Amino acid sequence: MVYKELETDELIEIDSVSSFIDAVKNLKKSADGTSTEIYFRGQDAEFWDIEPSVFRNGMLSVEHKLMQTPLQKIPIEFKEFHTAFDIMTKYQHYGMCTRLLDLTTNPLVALYFACKQHGNETYINDEGEELHEPYGVVYFTRNYYPSLPTDLEVQIISALAKYDLTKENTVEDVLTKLKRDCIIDDETKSKWLQKDGFSGFVNTIQKNYMVTPTYTNERLRRQSGIFLLASLFTVSSGTDISKSVISKSRNDLRKEFEQDFFFVRGENKKEILKELDLYNINEATLFPELEHQLSYIKYVNSGNVQAVADFEKYEEYSKTGNGDIPHILNDDDLNNYIILNLSDILDGIYESDDEVNELRNIIQNNFAVDWYNRETIISKMRMSISGYYFVKIRDKNKAKDKAKQITERLKKAVVEYTKINLERGE
Repeated sequence: MVYKELETDELIEIDSVSSFIDAVKNLKKSADGTSTEIYFRGQDAEFWDIEPSVFRNGMLSVEHKLMQTPLQKIPIEFKEFHTAFDIMTKYQHYGMCTRLLDLTTNPLVALYFACKQHGNETYINDEGEELHEPYGVVYFTRNYYPSLPTDLEVQIISALAKYDLTKENTVEDVLTKLKRDCIIDDETKSKWLQKDGFSGFVNTIQKNYMVTPTYTNERLRRQSGIFLLASLFTVSSGTDISKSVISKSRNDLRKEFEQDFFFVRGENKKEILKELDLYNINEATLFPELEHQLSYIKYVNSGNVQAVADFEKYEEYSKTGNGDIPHILNDDDLNNYIILNLSDILDGIYESDDEVNELRNIIQNNFAVDWYNRETIISKMRMSISGYYFVKIRDKNKAKDKAKQITERLKKAVVEYTKINLERGE
């Protein structure tokens, strides 16, 4: 899919953690003396709608099954939960589609999620198409006073999430179910079936709620988590209130947040994540589960990796085998000759004095007691030299060729030096 570039002229750009902290401070100063909390949501792609997971891919049509089946299959997992909302938060924790939208009271947590790597997408701009990492965005809202899981409105919406509204879906049907489930009483049911009380019921099931959850898991606590409970039930109009039909519906929740928002350019995400790590905001601190702890350890160490040479089979030959180097000279003499004359031996191969010094160290470290067990030595040298050049030029084949070229020069130098000494009678 091709996306349109984000228009950023009127938005607040974040290019560092410090710039974000300053922007949030300014945001709080502009609250006009109100004590309302600011709630933040970070998303790693600016083109995403703001919607809970059950609103996506048609899952809303089977929401009642998603809410009820786990209670039937694995009831022991939920025996300690006292409200339907608390059960829904556990579903959310384990990846079930719910009508909960994750938010946080900690702006740095929201920034972390905005800076997560999404993967390159295709964008269209004035110059044509371009492939790049999407903008990360942080939305915020201060239009809510938080509810509790035990509040009547939260209990009603949580119950409606469990109901199959393709069947018994009139206002009277739904109110009867709510009374049966001990969520409302007879007086409330009667009031909401009257014309002067009906609008109160409709407002209850069409309003969204910011809910402070019971911290039933460590992740919620670490992320300073809070949920926006989406309602958005459509109610048909008619002369008979009791026969009006209630149905589940979806919508983008963008209007629930301020028009302004923060954005992070794709190319700045990684650097900001590194800064957040200094504030102890990272995968390990936000996600206590083992898989995330290990993932963070892998991430931290990935910045210290070095190139590793390909495996080469170590081949050992008998010094009595056929070869072109007579077993005559003392090994120390050969070693000294190679080290002292290495610059001349490798003339035209190396590019700098530092390079030949590195090669001298490698060769010297791979000397064996018996040089004439030559293939043992040469095989070790070749692997070490290949590794050195692979780190240097990042090309496996060129590194192997370079190592082979150098070891061939060494073999040739030893042969020539040996023959000269034989001719001298030494």
